[in-house]
Amino acid sequence: MNKKVLIPVMALLVLFVVAPAMAAPAAKIKYTADVSLVIISPGEEWTTEGGILHVKGLIANGTFVSSLGISGVMLKKLDFTLNTITGKGTMNGKFVLTVGEVGTFEGSFRDKITQFNHYSGTVVGQGTGGFAGLKTMGTWEGEKDGNAIVNVLDAIILSPKGPL
Repeated sequence: MNKKVLIPVMALLVLFVVAPAMAAPAAKIKYTADVSLVIISPGEEWTTEGGILHVKGLIANGTFVSSLGISGVMLKKLDFTLNTITGKGTMNGKFVLTVGEVGTFEGSFRDKITQFNHYSGTVVGQGTGGFAGLKTMGTWEGEKDGNAIVNVLDAIILSPKGPL
């Protein structure tokens, strides 16, 4: 066989033998979680024409308990706009979930407010520390009652390294 043909053929054989061994099977792990927060800073608040309430920099802190046995402390910083006549609006912000000394998930969320204190939306976050390389994403619903915020999360963790 010609050397010009033999070298590429050998390279392909090595690729077919080594690549599958190097690739770990990725995993998609489903979970649910309950998040109970308390507003620790109301942020800035103002109302514009037509009864539109704006809140910037509200901070809430509390607990995160998941069906995977992962629990920790959740900190959310958010902004929202609410039509005080219709009860509809939008909310977005950032979160940090700290799981003891293991690591964190940090990310963002975007919600629609549908009935004054009821909202639903999406969340996405990246892992750090012991969760490095993991990604979480999902949907949640929540309600605000005075200073308390309760969220129910339905999500997945994407693990490129396989099951946790």
